[in-house]
Amino acid sequence: MIYRKDRKVLKRVDYGAAKNSLMGVLAALVVYALVTAWGGVYRAYELETLIAGGAVVLVTAYRLWLVARFDALYGAGPARWRRLFALGLILHALVWGVLPAWLVWRVGTGFNVFVVILYNVGVTTALGSSWMAGLRVRQVYILLMFLPLIASLFLAAGLQEWLLGLLVTSYTFYLFRLYRGQYELFWHAVTRERRGSPERRRDLPANTDIQLSLVYRLAHELRTPMNSVMGMMSLLEDTRLSDEQQEYLQVAGQSGKLMISLIDDVLDYSRILTGRITLSPDYFDLRGALEQTLEAFGPMAQSKNLELSAVVDRMLPKRVRGDRDRLLQVLTNLLSNAIKFSERGEIRLDVDFTTEGESDGVLRVRVSDQGQGMDTETLKHLFEDQFLAGAQDAFSTRHAGFGLLVCKGLIEAMGGMIGAESNPGEGSTFWFTVRLGMQANMSESTKLAGAVGQVQGLAVGTSSGSLACLQEEFEALGSYCQGARDYDQALQAVRAGHREHSEFELLLVDTHGRRESALNLCRTVLEDPGLRPVKLMLICAIEERGEPAVQRLVDKHGLVVLVRPVHRTGLRVALGKLLGVPRQMPVPDLPTETPEERERRRLYRLLLVEDNEVNQLVTRGMLGKLGYQVKTVNNAETALALLEQESFDLILMDCMMPELDGFTATRTLREREQAAERTRTPVIAITANTAEGVQAKCLAAGMDDFLAKPVHLQELETVLRRWLLHDVDTDGEGNDDE
Repeated sequence: MIYRKDRKVLKRVDYGAAKNSLMGVLAALVVYALVTAWGGVYRAYELETLIAGGAVVLVTAYRLWLVARFDALYGAGPARWRRLFALGLILHALVWGVLPAWLVWRVGTGFNVFVVILYNVGVTTALGSSWMAGLRVRQVYILLMFLPLIASLFLAAGLQEWLLGLLVTSYTFYLFRLYRGQYELFWHAVTRERRGSPERRRDLPANTDIQLSLVYRLAHELRTPMNSVMGMMSLLEDTRLSDEQQEYLQVAGQSGKLMISLIDDVLDYSRILTGRITLSPDYFDLRGALEQTLEAFGPMAQSKNLELSAVVDRMLPKRVRGDRDRLLQVLTNLLSNAIKFSERGEIRLDVDFTTEGESDGVLRVRVSDQGQGMDTETLKHLFEDQFLAGAQDAFSTRHAGFGLLVCKGLIEAMGGMIGAESNPGEGSTFWFTVRLGMQANMSESTKLAGAVGQVQGLAVGTSSGSLACLQEEFEALGSYCQGARDYDQALQAVRAGHREHSEFELLLVDTHGRRESALNLCRTVLEDPGLRPVKLMLICAIEERGEPAVQRLVDKHGLVVLVRPVHRTGLRVALGKLLGVPRQMPVPDLPTETPEERERRRLYRLLLVEDNEVNQLVTRGMLGKLGYQVKTVNNAETALALLEQESFDLILMDCMMPELDGFTATRTLREREQAAERTRTPVIAITANTAEGVQAKCLAAGMDDFLAKPVHLQELETVLRRWLLHDVDTDGEGNDDE
């Protein structure tokens, strides 16, 4: 029978064996001293006794070391500790197996031999009850302990020796049977205790299923209010906002997405534990995704006086194939931890891509900080779940939470590797590598590259990471950017270059070094008539963007401001403003909307069934912005009654509602349609429950499609396009919201 080895049980058993072996090890020294001194063996065979004594002391010291260093050795690797412990047993059996055989040969069967045999019988019997999890090592232990003695007894050719040899042989055979029976009984009991009886398993769901159910319920409750927050910000995006307000709104939206990603971490950790993690690879803009993540974490880092910078390989493909959300989930966790455990310095993101074929390559990501760092012992257990391992210090400060465990599970699911490097007091670096497909590079506008290629930049006040990013991006545009030591040197270099009609037509001033000095330098350059040809850009934190001192420079001189952390898109937009190059608008993801299409949408009638008033407002706002008519009801009973009186082109149905839920309401609707032979109305499920099987449950209830909260405008538009392609009655009623 094959038994499943439980790590918690094995650790308890191994620790018990190590602890119990103390008595046998110490008793070995007493027995040896008794035999050699009192038994008179030392006086007769001095040299051989010293050699045997040295072997006994070495083996004893080795086994005592294994017991004393159990936590450290076992923590470094349980399997390695078991091998070391097994080696100690083998060496002990070898010494104490040869010792009685030598005594029989030298002094015959007398007091000394009986004392040693009595000791050997005691320690082998104790081993049977203290280390029942190991079988083969114990069997070898028995053979080494008794075979030399048995052989020496039968070779002695005396009746007394033969009888003693038969007794020892019988006891050896008995121990073989005993050890086998104890091993079977031990693992049978452990398996039964862990799994429970079959009847109990039929009555109660598995613990993992219970835990998953609780996790999904919690995620559902958190997603519902987040749907309202994200939806209202989505509606706000299309209102008339200033550039400054747009930046604030964008950061708020990215922070909301971080909250959603935290909820996803909880769900994914449960899926990883149960082997249910899934990937959805597709082509996406990796650089754009990285920049969005930086914009979300920039204010978080700046609030702790940390500098966040990113150096992205300029040869990074425009589009790669992988699971965008999973990759960003890993990066989000690493950046979040870097900010959380850092009190000073810079957090730097390095992204490299190495092409290894025509259609794929290896992505390498490193997140470095200048925090407190970690010791070697902490690094060993960084990606291990101390709770599942049954560690006694699972709640200690070394425990990093489940974020890194999720990262490890996701990266390994993608076929990649993840690790960390750190030294106490010198910061930490977390890295991961994954193989991604890539799409052939698409052509881009060369107008900006042509304009930037004619100027050379000088950056002052920037961190090492921001300077490396600027240099990388200027090189990508065919130019270069140099760093200045301080603000005075930068001013002198600009003036010297202007007099000589040479370098540094573009000055980038960062407030990271000293904010007041940076602003004074900007005023000096902007107000000096002799430096008017010099192009000036201010790089600052988002909180500094709205300060009166900065706003006055923007209003008076038209100062171009770039918000940290610096990345390609933000830098190129700022350079375009500075050099007068029109901004190239990205191609929209949604098909271009024509007036005819919007007019056609107005003829569709949609029914929204939602019990949450804020979610009603959000969803109706999205549908109104898309141009659809929508009527809203608060519960499923009202919706079914209304459907008996009016017809709708599509129904948006919340799944979790009091009294009558969306599943039951949809099944009732399908039964009525079938009985009355009415046309089937598409029903789209809207729910915050993202557990496995929920989408299948929706389809089984008669729903046609699925939207997870928080609902995004583009996803909503995609689903509606899928189900509203047929012609509508041009005599439809007007908007009748209620």
